[in-house]
Amino acid sequence: MELLLSGHLGESTMRFNPRSMLFVSGEKTERFAKAMASGADLVCIDLEDAVHPARKAEARAQVLAWLQAHPPGAGEPKRALRVNGVRTLEGLRDLVALADSGVPLDALLLPKTEAAADIQVLQATVGAQIGGIVALIETPLGIEQAAEISRAPLLALMLGGADLSAELDASFDQQGLLYARGRLVNAAKAAGLQAWDVPHINLVDDAGLTAETRAVLALGFDCKTAIHPQQVATIHAAFRPTPAEL
Repeated sequence: MELLLSGHLGESTMRFNPRSMLFVSGEKTERFAKAMASGADLVCIDLEDAVHPARKAEARAQVLAWLQAHPPGAGEPKRALRVNGVRTLEGLRDLVALADSGVPLDALLLPKTEAAADIQVLQATVGAQIGGIVALIETPLGIEQAAEISRAPLLALMLGGADLSAELDASFDQQGLLYARGRLVNAAKAAGLQAWDVPHINLVDDAGLTAETRAVLALGFDCKTAIHPQQVATIHAAFRPTPAEL
C-alpha cells in the first residue's frame, strides 16, 4: 500500500492507495480486533447500513470510545469510518460526535453522495481530523453527478452497488453494474482520484470474488472492498500478476 503523505484535508491530503478495505459493523465491537488483524490495507467501521436504526446512538458512542482507547499500532491497517448521510439527522449527529471526540481517521466514507456540497459539510466539521474523504456513489443521480462530485477534494469515488442496483431495478452483478462502473472510473480518473469497488457479497464464492476483482481491475478500479476477513487474502491474490502476465 503506497503512502503519499502531505498535510491535512483542505490544503493537501494524506493519500494512500489501498488494494482492500474491510467493512465491520459499528454494532460489533468484539469484531474490531479481528478486522484489524485481517491483513486488509484499510478497515472501515460502519455506522450506516450495518447498524440497526434503533441502535445508532449506542453504536456511535461505542465506536468513538473504542477508537480513542485503541490508537493506531505499527503494522495495523489504516482506519476509516462510514458515517450516515449528511442529509440525515443521524449523519449530522455522527459528525458532531466525531468532531467533539477529536479522533483522527485516515479516511471518512460518505454514503449516497449526490453533490459536491455534501463534501463541503464534512470539510467544515471534521476536515482537520481526517486524511481523505471517499464519496460513495449509490444512486442514479449520484452517477449522473459523479464528474461534479469528483471536483471536490476527495481521496476516491466508491461504487455503492447494492443500493444503486435496487434503484435501477438492475441485477447486482457485472452486467447490471457495468455502465455505472465505467462512469464512476472515468469521473474518478479524470479528476486524479482513486476508484473503489463494491464488496462481493457471496462469502463462500472465492472463485467469483477472484473473477470479479480481476474484472474491476481491468476496468480501472484501484481497490476492492470486503465484508468478511476471509475475503482479504483472495482480493490481494487477485491483484498479483498471473504467470501469463509475467
